[in-house]
Amino acid sequence: MFSKIIDKSVWYGPEEEKKKDWIYKLDNEDISEIENSTEKFLSSNKKLINLSKEDFNLKILEKKYLSKIDDELKNGRGFALIRGMPVNEWKREKIITAYMGLCSFFGNFRVQNKKGHLLGHIKDLGKDTKKDFTARVYETTYRQTFHSDRSDIVSLLCLNKAKKGGESLLVSSMTIFNKILENHPEYLPTLFGPFPLDRRGEEGGNQKGYSMTPVYYEKNGKISSYFLRQYLESSTRFEGVTISEKQREALDIVDKYANDEKLYMRMMFEPGDIQLIYNHTLFHDRMSYEDHEDISKKRHLLRLWISAYEDRELSEKYIDRWGSIKIGQRGGVFAEDLNINIPLEAN
Repeated sequence: MFSKIIDKSVWYGPEEEKKKDWIYKLDNEDISEIENSTEKFLSSNKKLINLSKEDFNLKILEKKYLSKIDDELKNGRGFALIRGMPVNEWKREKIITAYMGLCSFFGNFRVQNKKGHLLGHIKDLGKDTKKDFTARVYETTYRQTFHSDRSDIVSLLCLNKAKKGGESLLVSSMTIFNKILENHPEYLPTLFGPFPLDRRGEEGGNQKGYSMTPVYYEKNGKISSYFLRQYLESSTRFEGVTISEKQREALDIVDKYANDEKLYMRMMFEPGDIQLIYNHTLFHDRMSYEDHEDISKKRHLLRLWISAYEDRELSEKYIDRWGSIKIGQRGGVFAEDLNINIPLEAN
């Protein structure tokens, strides 16, 4: 029924850490091209929430890096790092505009929470996800655990890094699939079946407080994945929602391989780094961290959820979680009367 995956989406972290071909360094010509389009947009009357690919003329970068990165995300190892955005030289509005303009090449932006944020701020706000089911892990200093986000691509721009810790971890969910196929094939049918996932108070319309979503699924011969263990576990707070012993064993196996040092890789951000991740073929995590006492130096990342152009089709099983599986318009948070906005600061 299942076959081993043999393509570039299968990789081993320690080997990737030694390579540098996933790092793309911006030079002065690249930054000038970004800045020119940014200044042009800022001088227009257009609202930032309406920014699109057509607003940014990045022909040099498209030829040098962007097309290659887009292909690498969808058909390769599923991640890339763009280094050198001058975040310490520009004001916040300019940084955000440039960041969104650069990332608009890859797709349309999706809302990330019930507050309507089209741009997310990854910063410790002193919240506790164990006591507050509406809190998100990115609002804490906790380790995140390996997971996927509700978008084709997730992008992070580092403004400040932590005093200690906070490394990004990446693991190929396709490598994990192969490991399970080789060593625990009896659990694959379970992982391809529906699991309950807590919506954490971000349901909309007639949606229940949880969705039903598989960890792995197949569409048109492609295996894709979606994993969020913490939300899988907290879904049992709803009446009648349970996770079977076989399901929990299957999740434990996924977690075991995700946390295997032979499989995952570490990546430390520097200010000005932009990480791009393809959610369908890998899981990501963040280590816990110790932050600076100086507010101006606290760890701070900007995040975008992106619905990619010309991407793979998704299974109908995604609709309950993603709201839509239409290419370019899928993913994100759906709720009534969302006030879509782009906050300049974390809130």
